Amino acid sequence: MKPTAYLTTFLGLPGASGEKRAACNFDLTSSYFYNVSSEESSFQTIDAETTADLDLNAVFERIDRTASKPGQQYLYARLRTLRGTEEVREFGRRTDHFAGNAGHAEQCAKHLSRLSDDDAYDLQNLIFDKPEQVRRIALVYLLSAAAVLSLLLSFLYPLLLLLFLAVFAANMYIHYSNKLNISIYASAVKQLSLALRTARHLAAEEVPGTEEALKVIRQVSEVERRSRVVGTQGDSANELAAAVWLVLELLKAAFNVEVILFHRFTGSIIARRDAIHGLFRFIGETDAAISAARLRGETPTCRPEFTDGKYLRAEEVIHPLIGDCVPNTLELDGTGLLLTGSNMSGKTTFIRTLVLNALLAETLDICFAEAYTAPYMKIYSSIRISDDIAEGTSYYLQEVLTVKRFIDASQEPAPCLFALDELFKGTNTTERIAAGKAVLAHLNRGPHLVLVSTHDVELADLLRKDGYELHHFREEVIDGKLVFDYQLHTGPLTTRNAIRILEMYDYPRDLIAEAYEVQEKLTEKSN
Repeated sequence: MKPTAYLTTFLGLPGASGEKRAACNFDLTSSYFYNVSSEESSFQTIDAETTADLDLNAVFERIDRTASKPGQQYLYARLRTLRGTEEVREFGRRTDHFAGNAGHAEQCAKHLSRLSDDDAYDLQNLIFDKPEQVRRIALVYLLSAAAVLSLLLSFLYPLLLLLFLAVFAANMYIHYSNKLNISIYASAVKQLSLALRTARHLAAEEVPGTEEALKVIRQVSEVERRSRVVGTQGDSANELAAAVWLVLELLKAAFNVEVILFHRFTGSIIARRDAIHGLFRFIGETDAAISAARLRGETPTCRPEFTDGKYLRAEEVIHPLIGDCVPNTLELDGTGLLLTGSNMSGKTTFIRTLVLNALLAETLDICFAEAYTAPYMKIYSSIRISDDIAEGTSYYLQEVLTVKRFIDASQEPAPCLFALDELFKGTNTTERIAAGKAVLAHLNRGPHLVLVSTHDVELADLLRKDGYELHHFREEVIDGKLVFDYQLHTGPLTTRNAIRILEMYDYPRDLIAEAYEVQEKLTEKSN
């Protein structure tokens, strides 16, 4: 697996059908995930550390073929949320529906494209944001009634026109003091109308989930009718339309029409929040399923099989971010993986490949492999650890805290997939190997699968009796150059290349000679 190809692809990812898509705004795309994960329970949510370890944002851009912004937000949330085998199988069946009917998928994608503008990111605000309530609503109703009565009675008692003007001034203040609150919802309200129209079209297409969606469509329709007054603006390019808008604006201000309707609208938002969320999910899940179907049609993938027991088989598995990735096959039956390898040989990338495909299997029912079988597991990784200057936490302490989470998780009955790269590399060699051996032996007990990459070949001997299979990546020297085959080999690594790489890059000869001399002495001492 070529790290250079990985970086090249990481910096520029192709979109659907080879087209370059605009860079994803992850602040907006991830907003639904953070909101929903704080309110709903799940088997597991993928934390920020594992997201960074797996370059999950880059992977998302690689697999995203959604047509709408709510679909994009839903797909991102799905990629970072494990909900169990039944739920992912249901998503797989939805994907099958569109994979088997490309014309139907294309028609639905056209409906979904109504929500492709960036403003459509705001739809989820109606689900999670707390609406700003109109203050002193009883007074608003009272002044509205006073305006109506004083205006009508002024035809009989002209002096009441002065009262109407006074009330009108008060109502103007109320009207415009609430304009900011109303304008905040203007974009989300417009998107609600578009979302409702989109959902109706999808229901007419009888996409999977239509029967449940029809109930929420009826409920959201009530909210949408009350929302039409929110944020309406005049057309400055059309003088007649602007004049009509001005007259309507004065009437709304005089009788507090907009404020009262906004109050009723926010009340209906609160009452129908679950229905709006159901509408969002119907649109998002349909779009995500179409996206997954397109991905399966464009890229060789397989459907995962979930099994019980401590077993993993990944056949011809590849990393989706690496062009011309060398496929590899691994089978673990009741054992963990201890992976050694030369520098730049691809061992860390292979660990990422296995974990990433496990995640895609458990969230999208897709794997970049010819076959994949494993339990449905919680996923934990420790690949990119750094010190935390803001918290005053050293590199080693960050490792300690991360591994402690793994140990705590290993006490739970649910199977876990633990991925670790160069365990405890923030401390000295002797203690690193000793602590690493103890931790890895502990994690490998029970139903959990442990994937470890390391330069410490000493661990290979120490962990032989603790249920680890030894594999490695290697290199050859051809015409004075290191050549990596990126193929997984069975057994421990027997060669080393760190000093050889220094030599190839023209380090001073006396320095190289001294390095080899010290290496030989250390080897003799260890033997």
